[in-house]
Amino acid sequence: MEFKLIVKKINNTLTQEEEVVFSQWYHQSDDNKVYFEKVKNNYYANLNPDNIDLDTAWYAIKSNIKPQRRIKYYYAVAASVVILFGLGYFFSTNDSLNQNVNQNTIVESTSKSNEVILTLADGSKVVLNNQNNGVVANQENVTITKDKDGQIIYNDSKQVHNGKPSFNTLNIPNGQTFQVTLPDGTNVWLNAGSSLKYPTYFEGNNRTVVLTGEAYFEVAHNLKMPFKVFSNGQEVEVLGTHFNIRAYANEPFLKTTLLEGRIKISEGNNKAIVKPGEQIVVSLGKHHMYSKQVNVESAIAWKNRLFYFENARYDEIMREIERWYDVEVIYKNKMSNERFEGAIQKDLPLNQVLKMLESEDVHFKIQGKEVIVTQ
Repeated sequence: MEFKLIVKKINNTLTQEEEVVFSQWYHQSDDNKVYFEKVKNNYYANLNPDNIDLDTAWYAIKSNIKPQRRIKYYYAVAASVVILFGLGYFFSTNDSLNQNVNQNTIVESTSKSNEVILTLADGSKVVLNNQNNGVVANQENVTITKDKDGQIIYNDSKQVHNGKPSFNTLNIPNGQTFQVTLPDGTNVWLNAGSSLKYPTYFEGNNRTVVLTGEAYFEVAHNLKMPFKVFSNGQEVEVLGTHFNIRAYANEPFLKTTLLEGRIKISEGNNKAIVKPGEQIVVSLGKHHMYSKQVNVESAIAWKNRLFYFENARYDEIMREIERWYDVEVIYKNKMSNERFEGAIQKDLPLNQVLKMLESEDVHFKIQGKEVIVTQ
């Protein structure tokens, strides 16, 4: 469910159709109910998003949060600002945060590569950002088009093909997301810093793609041809379902989350059948696999242009910052043990996000394409 529906619910502005969607989500799990209450309790409808003093907003929010189980939760600098834009909330488990961030230490990074590149079977590259809507390429009776929303669609006009299918690769740069409709009708959303390799058409006993990074799949149903995703040593097999795979090369864990349907996962000697609402986590160093129940909305928050942190350490958070803002994070000291949980809109400027993350012990400074982290 899109976060803006939660904000509309708080303001009693949902349409009848939206009310049905919200009600289904709200009653789906206790986690959803708790999430809604947290957002509602920290929503400040009287704040004007066009005229907000961030330090004042921080103080107002901090002063209204009481300690719970010996942990004091602080909703991020303008959690109210974020929510007013339909964006989410953010809080830290640190006992004291710095309210007076030095604005002079945070300067916006301006340059980054934003080319979404499609590599065709013959090795030629198409920069999709520069392409007008319409036909992008033709390969083996398969037409690739770019629609008005900017996604690319593969239209297979021929049921029988001669020879073997060739492969295309879609590369998404840092700071971008992208959607592609594969020849079988499967929809794939790719997160920043990701790539997907797939055939120009599917044939044989299965439909196989290779993922690096993170993607959300809505697989077209086909009992005769299971859909398989290979990512960092893991194989996910489905017939037709919705799921998210997070398999970045620089992450210690591989996470697969099922939203609906059923999937089978294999990694080394580990195997699992996954049910909706489950997330399978694989520790790549130890080849250890385990499952846990999750709020599936958090797993695909990136698809709705949100950072979502769940008991996350600084190093986890800063890897997300690197991918989205296309910067390099450099640590000058040992990292803080603070942990964070919540959501922040990805469309916010880097300096504003870093201000939310700064604390009494952790500070940031942007120098060109580098973010310097000090204590």
